[in-house]
Amino acid sequence: MSEKVKNNRKRKKRRVLKTVLGVIKWIIILAIVLAAALFGLKAYIKNKAGSASQAEAYSTARVVRGSIEDTVYGTGTTSAASQPNVLAKADGTLTQMLVSVGDAVKAGDILAVIENTELDDTITDLEFALWELDDEITSTRAGTKVTTIEAPVAGRVMALYADVGDDALAVFRREGALALISTDGRMKIELTGDSALDTKLNETVTVVCETFEAEGTVTDLTRQGTRADITIIGDKYPMGEVVTVKNADGKVIGTGEMQINKPMAVSFYGGTIKRVAVNVGDTVARRDTIFNLEDSPLTLTVENLRLQRETAAKELSDAREQRENLIIVAPCDGVVATIDVSEGDSITSGTLVCSILQGEDMNLTIAVDELDVVSVEAGQPVTITVDAFSGVEYAGEVYKIAPVGTNSGGVTTYDVQLKFEAEGTGVRSGMNATGEITVDSREDALYVPVEALMTIRNETYVMTAGGTQSLSSAAQSASGGRQGGFSGQMPDMSRMRGSGQMPDMSRMPDMSRMPGRSQTADGENEQEEARTPGFTQRIASLFAGVKAWLYEGVETQSTDVTGTLTKVTVGMQNDEYAEILEGLSEGDVVLYTGSDEESSSSFGSFGGRSSMGGMGGMSGFGGMPMGGF
Repeated sequence: MSEKVKNNRKRKKRRVLKTVLGVIKWIIILAIVLAAALFGLKAYIKNKAGSASQAEAYSTARVVRGSIEDTVYGTGTTSAASQPNVLAKADGTLTQMLVSVGDAVKAGDILAVIENTELDDTITDLEFALWELDDEITSTRAGTKVTTIEAPVAGRVMALYADVGDDALAVFRREGALALISTDGRMKIELTGDSALDTKLNETVTVVCETFEAEGTVTDLTRQGTRADITIIGDKYPMGEVVTVKNADGKVIGTGEMQINKPMAVSFYGGTIKRVAVNVGDTVARRDTIFNLEDSPLTLTVENLRLQRETAAKELSDAREQRENLIIVAPCDGVVATIDVSEGDSITSGTLVCSILQGEDMNLTIAVDELDVVSVEAGQPVTITVDAFSGVEYAGEVYKIAPVGTNSGGVTTYDVQLKFEAEGTGVRSGMNATGEITVDSREDALYVPVEALMTIRNETYVMTAGGTQSLSSAAQSASGGRQGGFSGQMPDMSRMRGSGQMPDMSRMPDMSRMPGRSQTADGENEQEEARTPGFTQRIASLFAGVKAWLYEGVETQSTDVTGTLTKVTVGMQNDEYAEILEGLSEGDVVLYTGSDEESSSSFGSFGGRSSMGGMGGMSGFGGMPMGGF
């Protein structure tokens, strides 16, 4: 054999050996990967089985009778119910601040002192002016004696406002005149608004009253035709009488009062009426006597001095009051809460000087969601807890609700102010606190946990103990299966194996009954019997062994709970309990899913308080998986 042939054989052997080693390498890698996958699957199955075991715990609760309430709560900081501000009532410079924050004060205690030298000078000037007026009034002699008041023009007396014994000046101030005289012998009526629009200048109209009827003429149209003056010849008609005005066709165009066309007022500024010389309706000539007067108690000069003195006295009183206001006193008993000025500050009337905490009652303002505020009303009871005093509750009530909400991030809330008594409790303004408002409550009510409620086809049900219906099948109906709809997705764990997530490997096809397949040289598949009679049995045994190893120590079967599906009518709900109006009796036992911590044979007699969202009644089984034991 040639050397060349020998070398070729060696190279072929090396290639075969290299190929075999590569195949062995990949077989080892695949074996390691498969082993890791199997061990990982075994750990996963065990872990999920443990989780499912916890999730599939069923709870029982006995229907009991007791109190249940629904609450809305919020947080905020406390503030004093009464904290009046103390304001400066005079201008000046703050020279003394006699209190500090935290000092207890009584009503009337001096808090601060303001100095105003200009005010002192003003008071001195006003006092001097008042003394001068008093001296001038004392030295003024009585004026000339006035005995008569005469008619200033000829005409008819239409009104007399003064009578015997009246002070002429007082009547003049009240009525504007002592008497009225018609100077041209005519009366008039004024029409305004739409009535004037139906008239024409110089048109003849009829003036009608219960006691008379007269002819008049439209003598004036003013204000773009919105006012018409109708003149009647003659002044013997009663002044102030309400009359009706008609046109030539007899149509009523308006109503008005009879007035003097051209009146003259008779006036005087002092004296007392001794005699009235004329009557209403009398005709008088110029300088005829209208009134006789006694000597005036005060001449016009003295009256003017008296008025000046009244004004000066009022200014002096106001200035002295301002000087009194330079001393700032406490308006009530309390504790100084804030001081807003410092000594040496120039302040004006209305400046905030300080504030005082009055009493120990507190307010708490919380933000309530728009969905809950509709249930909140003034006067509802409130339970308040303060962070600084753990475990202590304070009773209060809703005081007022803000009419306008605040929107933040698309959520609208309303400020609700609560009030509570805090005397002697140590609660201070500014502490963090929580307020729970009881918006609804029931006494002597039947109730169950909200987790026990199921909704099937818009009807509410619970599962009661005793009966043959599967709780898991009821849950399947409630979860949107063929039997009805439910607001939630809860798989039927009784139909799952192991963890509730893995398929049942016992349902895998029987490998012993599967025919072998081979491929012809033409590429067509055809069936043929396995060459080794026990091959498929060994494969099936291998799968069975792997399955047994994977599920070693894992419970693969679930025990379902049975009972009776009972329709109920639900009343008030909160986050934990639901009131049962119809369908159950006290002592009945209901079944539902829940954690071991939630399981109990009965529950307390007081319903839990709800969260910010108000009633938290949940439809269904609280989102718990519906597995068997």
